[in-house]
Amino acid sequence: MRNTIGSEGKFRRPSPGPVDRVLIIGSWAKAQITIENIKRTSGAEVFAYTEIRNPGILRLADEYRLGSLSEPSGMVDYARSISADLVIVTTAGPLSLGVVNALEEVGIPVFGPTRGAARLESDKSFARELLRKHLPAAVPEFRVFREVEAAVAYAESLDWRVAVKPTGLTEGLGVKVYGDQLGGGPEVANYIERVLQKRIYGSGMVIVEERLEGEEFTIQSLVDGLDLIVTPAVQDFKRLLPGDRGPNTASMGSYATAGSLLPFLEPKDYEQARGIIRKTLEAFQIETGCECRGFLYGQFMLTRKGLKLIEYNFRPGDPEWLNTMAVMKDSVLEVITGLMNGNLREPEFENKASVCRYLVPPAYPREMNQILDVSFDEDKIRRLGASVYYSCGRDTAGRLNVGSERGIALVATGETIARAREKVEQANELVEGDFHCRDDIGSEEQIALIMEHVRGIRR
Repeated sequence: MRNTIGSEGKFRRPSPGPVDRVLIIGSWAKAQITIENIKRTSGAEVFAYTEIRNPGILRLADEYRLGSLSEPSGMVDYARSISADLVIVTTAGPLSLGVVNALEEVGIPVFGPTRGAARLESDKSFARELLRKHLPAAVPEFRVFREVEAAVAYAESLDWRVAVKPTGLTEGLGVKVYGDQLGGGPEVANYIERVLQKRIYGSGMVIVEERLEGEEFTIQSLVDGLDLIVTPAVQDFKRLLPGDRGPNTASMGSYATAGSLLPFLEPKDYEQARGIIRKTLEAFQIETGCECRGFLYGQFMLTRKGLKLIEYNFRPGDPEWLNTMAVMKDSVLEVITGLMNGNLREPEFENKASVCRYLVPPAYPREMNQILDVSFDEDKIRRLGASVYYSCGRDTAGRLNVGSERGIALVATGETIARAREKVEQANELVEGDFHCRDDIGSEEQIALIMEHVRGIRR
């Protein structure tokens, strides 16, 4: 067992011994695919604490408990009742509420950030200020405001070409950008006013920063202190409609190529992103005296001004984690326990591409808490070489209720992006009902446009 500097400086963080019983906290597709990997690659019993009746999680887990993810005491009680050797947290809400602190106070090892470290996701102003001090070239021009007039004046000084970000957790839907979700100065000013006066997403502060233009990608990592494992880059697509049109969503899908890079990335881009993540971990230690642990992923953008960090999330990405786990050959449980015990071992990945496509209710994201009225045969989809992962739960009538999430993800791998996408297309044809999906993700046309865009950025 290895101990490190204590969370919030109060006690030493426990690391696991042999793990025979592991608890996964989370309700969505990323929790399901994590459980699936552990069941396939280890002999551990897997328990789940979930807020909804996710069909995939309930089918895979040896045992589960339904409970609120906003009450850490319930998660602690369940972990103690099953004598969990390790808890893995896959969702942001409990982390910001201090579930890791609560579990570690009773001696249960957890792979996840303490409340203080979770601020890298839950408090965008903290993350931005940390990087401005230690990695100024990685962040755009920005300021943090509590007063409407000052925030609006700053946005106007940038000719309204800004991104407006509530500082708290927004489930991927709170950031609005000039020229995309905001049509002009009056709309920018109005959204700033709504965030501050109506405390949108519970935030009493807002970040106003220069609008970045470029191509986005994600690199996910597993961290413990300054030990760092990075996984292959993934590109996800948040806009509702093909051609990156329409409103933002939590994501409509994603793709990854064989190997670590994407078609438009160069090795230096990947290494620079890895360096930004590592320097962030170092900066966090310097400023707080504490260490980070858990899934940390950075969303980056290639711009004419260089590589910029859009934001951090301190949990697996959805859908990006689906792409990563679809090609991971090793047990994620063994990777995590090794990392936590100081036995750093890079996981091995299949040399395959992957494509993920979400099927969502027709009114998403305009209306949430919708029924996804679809039917399909999972066994037939599996025989095509694709898999179904649920970011929704079944209600008492057996219907798929998406709640605050999206619906179902179709995921497939292949020697090429085109082959993986072909399997997703075939699986999609087996789904009957009323739904919306974005069918251009991973297409040759989409990738050609991205490559052309990046060539212009690099010139």
